[in-house]
Amino acid sequence: MYSMSTLPPELEDLIIDHIRGDKKALASCGLISRSWLHTSRPHLFGSVTLRDRTDEDFLRLKASRHCTFIPSIRTLSISRPDKDTFSGTNFTELIPKLAGFLSLKCLRMFYVHWTDLSADSVTNFITVFHNITELEIKNTTLETPHHLIALLARLPRLEKVTVRTMFRTMATEMRKMPGLPMPPDPPRNLQVFQLREYDHTSLFGSILKWIAKGPTIHTLRLGWIWPNDLPDVGTHLRTLGPTLRDLHLDLVSSTSSRTVTENLGPHLACLEHVAHLTLRVRLSTKHRDASWALLAALPHEPAALETLTVFLEGDWMYLHNLDWEHFYATVHAHTRLRLLRFRVDSGIDTSWIVKEILKYVQPEFAARGSVEVDFLSPNEYE
Repeated sequence: MYSMSTLPPELEDLIIDHIRGDKKALASCGLISRSWLHTSRPHLFGSVTLRDRTDEDFLRLKASRHCTFIPSIRTLSISRPDKDTFSGTNFTELIPKLAGFLSLKCLRMFYVHWTDLSADSVTNFITVFHNITELEIKNTTLETPHHLIALLARLPRLEKVTVRTMFRTMATEMRKMPGLPMPPDPPRNLQVFQLREYDHTSLFGSILKWIAKGPTIHTLRLGWIWPNDLPDVGTHLRTLGPTLRDLHLDLVSSTSSRTVTENLGPHLACLEHVAHLTLRVRLSTKHRDASWALLAALPHEPAALETLTVFLEGDWMYLHNLDWEHFYATVHAHTRLRLLRFRVDSGIDTSWIVKEILKYVQPEFAARGSVEVDFLSPNEYE
């Protein structure tokens, strides 16, 4: 029989991997042997969340010469600095204290109030988080969209960005701001960009213009597109289109099919390489067919579209009034389409919705593809 000190490394890895969700057991593993300590730390400290009430304790542990978890942290989440308590550390002060996470790849910021985004604080941020490949910023307040661009442009290894933020002032044009130089083009590794408006802040103009100056974007997700944003979205989709493979468009319920046709239709011919398209449909009396109009405006042949996902949300009394004949025509024009997925807001009585959707869609599509219907909470798609 093997003792703990002579177990083959492969068995040790299997044992640790088996209990990776049990933090108490993982913490005990570090007491067994040095090899178990080394193997268990990535599972236990791979993802760490800092809040106002815990950041000081975390920083004291980080500074200890006995600290063993620093090389294991790959994802760091910072939530509500200086919000939970009056004694919390604000974000600008916290940044330089987080230096030394050489294995960190993903940084997530939630409810951060970072309006004093000076040249020095940007420099500190870039120095500390130079190696991250993924950045997620949600419910965070910055000064202007230009400040956000100035930050993103100087993270050279970024591959994925998710933004849902607010701004104190709306300086939408890219120009030199006091204390900040003009931002360079987007990082050359950037491939995934997810952008959602927060309270109608008109993000799409300046930020999409900046993205379009950069490298190959394979995935683009735009949420809460207001009607007055459609011209900017259309213009920049034309630039991004040849490289896009995955596109998610979320139109607000006040968007009419005419607005879509006039502002997006002329620009969508360049999207012939999109393989996975997601549309969010908010049903209403007047504007229920806006997303159908968008789908119809996509190029037909040669069509690369393989997966179409449609979010259905709103007043289900209008389901019967959807222009399903129009929908059938646009779906059948995409000859490579093999998966049609409907995702339904789970706040609705769903027992009859599935039957209705399948009644409308499945007989028309089952001969060449499959139809899926599933349910989710209203915020799951974000």
